[in-house]
Amino acid sequence: WGMQTCWKKLLPAVALLLPLWNSVSAISLDLQSSKVKCFSEDLADNTLVVGEFKMEPVPEGQNRMPIDIQVTDPLEKVLYSLDDAQDGRFAFTTSVQGDYIVCFHNKGLPELKTLRRVRLDLKHGIDAQDYSKVIKAEHLTGVQAHLRKIEDRVDEIRHEFQAQKDREQEMRDLTELTCSRIVWFACFTITVLVATGAVETHWLTNYFRLHKYI
Repeated sequence: WGMQTCWKKLLPAVALLLPLWNSVSAISLDLQSSKVKCFSEDLADNTLVVGEFKMEPVPEGQNRMPIDIQVTDPLEKVLYSLDDAQDGRFAFTTSVQGDYIVCFHNKGLPELKTLRRVRLDLKHGIDAQDYSKVIKAEHLTGVQAHLRKIEDRVDEIRHEFQAQKDREQEMRDLTELTCSRIVWFACFTITVLVATGAVETHWLTNYFRLHKYI
């Protein structure tokens, strides 16, 4: 309850910072024939992602340059795939945290080295939600809808901060575990060296005594 009250008090300040918190990626590029171009986005789990893409028509007189699109998750599972894409839309909710990759493959002839423009508009989190449906379902006014979006944005920021904190803790735990293993390995190595030296000294001493060198 204390955290909820704190976040509500911070709403006005967060509202001023919202324009700086951007979860929209608009990309436009010229993709050469036979080439592949991929884009990755590091996303938390349980995040809504919506992507819209459009391929510019091939100029008249040029050979066909079909472009395939494929979307994969951090486990390399294919979430969306379309051959000879022209324009379209895909949507999914992330199941694990990590890099989600969108790839475009221009399957035109490599010797021609012609270009075809690709446009990708990728949204995730709050920006991917359709608030018009929320307004109709909950009968919200314009101000209420705006406040609702701010609250959702605050929750998204808090969730992202928590995810960053969890990842930092995981890295810290991994670093401490690695350091601990290095220390134990160093102790083991020193023990083996000392034991080996003692055995060699004992053996050489007996050898020299046996042959009356000492």
